[in-house]
Amino acid sequence: MDDSRFYCLLVEENGEVLGVLNLRFEKQLHHAAAVAEIMEFSVSPACRGRGVGGAIFREACRLAREAGCVQIEVACNQLRERTHRFYLGHGGMHNFHYKFSKPLTGEDSPVNRLGR
Repeated sequence: MDDSRFYCLLVEENGEVLGVLNLRFEKQLHHAAAVAEIMEFSVSPACRGRGVGGAIFREACRLAREAGCVQIEVACNQLRERTHRFYLGHGGMHNFHYKFSKPLTGEDSPVNRLGR
């Protein structure tokens, strides 16, 4: 955690974690600039719809701008439709890309499952 390319944002209330967002900054050749990427982002189910996620997302955008990033990105499983609505509804995010993955464990399944 002693690396300025990474941030972990945490919202806590009365000792209970309400939400967490892990953010990575990296220079990308195709942007000729730094880009921020949301690596993990989760809000407690009991807290969803209370503005916790929006507040964490806005803070991530602020930190990314402050770090000189020209863009913030996130990859999200196609099955997470509620999460897609969150990103599309906050801060002008757009779905312009496809992300492809290949397991390197020898386990190859064409079935899309959450957590994989």
